[in-house]
Amino acid sequence: MKKVFATLMIMLLTVTGMAQVKMLKPYLSTTIYDVPGLTPYVENALAVDCRSAVYKEFEPGKFKATVEITTIFKHDDKVCNFSKIALDSPVVTDTTNLDGAFIDQQRFSLPNGEYKMEISVVDLNAKDQIPSHDVMTVSVDFPDGTPAVSDILFFDSYTKAAQPSSCTKSGMDFLPRVYPFFGASDAKLKFYAELYNSDKLYDEGKFLVSYYIESSESSSVMRDFTFSKRFDVNKVNIVMNTLDVSDLPSGNYYLVVEMRDRNNELVCSNSAFFQRSNPGVGYHIDDIAGVDVSNTFVSGFTDIDTLRLFISYLDPICSETERNYSTSLVKTGDMKTMQQFMFNFWSTRAPLNPGQAWKDYLGAVKRVNMSFKTTSTPGYRTDRGYVFLKYGQPDKIVESPNEPNAYPYAIWHYYAVANQRNKRFVFMSKDESTNDYHLIHSDVVGEVNNYRWQMEIYSRVYGVGYDQGLDQTKYENMWGSHADDLYNNPR
Repeated sequence: MKKVFATLMIMLLTVTGMAQVKMLKPYLSTTIYDVPGLTPYVENALAVDCRSAVYKEFEPGKFKATVEITTIFKHDDKVCNFSKIALDSPVVTDTTNLDGAFIDQQRFSLPNGEYKMEISVVDLNAKDQIPSHDVMTVSVDFPDGTPAVSDILFFDSYTKAAQPSSCTKSGMDFLPRVYPFFGASDAKLKFYAELYNSDKLYDEGKFLVSYYIESSESSSVMRDFTFSKRFDVNKVNIVMNTLDVSDLPSGNYYLVVEMRDRNNELVCSNSAFFQRSNPGVGYHIDDIAGVDVSNTFVSGFTDIDTLRLFISYLDPICSETERNYSTSLVKTGDMKTMQQFMFNFWSTRAPLNPGQAWKDYLGAVKRVNMSFKTTSTPGYRTDRGYVFLKYGQPDKIVESPNEPNAYPYAIWHYYAVANQRNKRFVFMSKDESTNDYHLIHSDVVGEVNNYRWQMEIYSRVYGVGYDQGLDQTKYENMWGSHADDLYNNPR
């Protein structure tokens, strides 16, 4: 029942020597819901950036874009549900000042199980375009009669449905916020979730629902962003609210919704990832001003240069706000405040034993400094060091230092990253004599995403100007090339 978020295509580039070519940019958000006593369903919201689509005149002075969306769900290679629709954009009279996106919403009934969802999107007004294509795993898991929380929908607005559509929920039609990013001008976060089978907890009475914002980096609950409410037990309950996030600092977060029993014990929960950019809000200095560090592991850090180095080691696992603050802090020479920051950092992440958590992390830093350092960069500052420290040791590593036609590259595969599954990082080096590998692509939300990463790896032979357009994602007929296979079938 985890939310799936994917950016199918995100690039709009200009190739030297070629006319500017539009590249379709669709964004997908998937949420999963139950219908107690009936079949659960998967709901897809797909938004297409207006500026990335080709608009065609269909009447004098009137233009519209049209994309074709194909969705297929498979279980054990058997097609369980599918659709193929043509989506029209709103009609415009001026194509020189396009803005915003047009959205399609579809619902697919699917019994409990794990599915491969294939999504293809093609611009019907663009000739010879290769479809944007992605494959992801979707898990539907609502055991019959068991209390559960649906996926969480972020939305921009809703209206009461005068005539219910196939995507109407609880008598309302929602305009989903497909891309979970909230900028400085976004003061409100609106969300919707469903709670199932609370009547299985008790025959009657009330139960507690908690919802809060949690830091993705530290897993700590953000102060002033914790809420609770009591509901009457029922087969289905609705949680819908608007949170004021004007004081939420920049960073990566999860919105968490929990069902709790009368004893405040956790029954079930779900979460949704989102990003916040809010440069006007900084680190709360009062979070550490009163921290007593005497007789703690940081009290032994009395050399200021060592303490500065230790704080810089934290960069890969800091939130954006923490990183901005610590960068300024190490320049001040304020030993006490640096000690307080260091202790508070680890006590919020490992309250039972912050000293041991730091010791374990320092061991990982020493490991990456040994393994990934270059002639000019310590290991923890390299891209591989950053990924290792932030996400841990990969489950599988494939290294290809001598493949014909390719620059040396490595693919790291993680079975799970936070609540994302089956994720990869691709690193490449253009200098065989060094250990300097740079991250060129990842399918982890919030990391570098480049759908043409194979073009970079094999540009060693073919050159950056050889490709025939932005739709091309790899060179064809390359003897001995394995990057595509190693990426899709890690081993």
